[in-house]
Amino acid sequence: MKTTIREERKKEIIRGFYDLSRLEGMENVSIAKIGKHLGMPPSLIMHYFPNKRLLVLGLISHILHQYQLIYKPIINKFEKDHKVYPELLVNRLFSREWNLLFDDGVFFSCFAMTFRDETIKREYMKLHLKLRDTLKSILDRDPVFSKGDTALLAEKIFVVIEGAYYYLSLIGDEKEYNRKLNIFKDQVFQLLKLESQLILEDSE
Repeated sequence: MKTTIREERKKEIIRGFYDLSRLEGMENVSIAKIGKHLGMPPSLIMHYFPNKRLLVLGLISHILHQYQLIYKPIINKFEKDHKVYPELLVNRLFSREWNLLFDDGVFFSCFAMTFRDETIKREYMKLHLKLRDTLKSILDRDPVFSKGDTALLAEKIFVVIEGAYYYLSLIGDEKEYNRKLNIFKDQVFQLLKLESQLILEDSE
């Protein structure tokens, strides 16, 4: 019971840290401000997170949990039909729901710290690898894609996704954003199409 209460309290503090970071910018958030926001004494927050660096590490774990939700409709559809639908996969991977699941500004504020902190860098690497591994596990269960190199395919897809999201975050014009988005989505469609064609040709 104590462990459950402890974990729930830590999650509450991380969510409070995230909410304030989204509103005020992570660099402007202090433990005192989090305490005021949550209505708890700063000493209680420091009991769980003695410094802001540990809060950031907790926030990275929260990012991963949120981003994993992007896969849920793909997994649910697969469990029903036992195949991966490229259109659903691409639309989910390029969904603006990423932005709803976690704020871009907070994500990049955390990411900037990877250049100064090796532990945070390692945690960010784990986050990226886990997203790739989850995609690989989905491809591994598909009757066609499972016959190919799913790790390499997942890596190629995420190279496009990550580059696309960084670039798209700079575009303010809605029409231009959608035009570029469709270009990136088509790149991933072509990757999936080429991979399935090569696998089918090899199996003949």
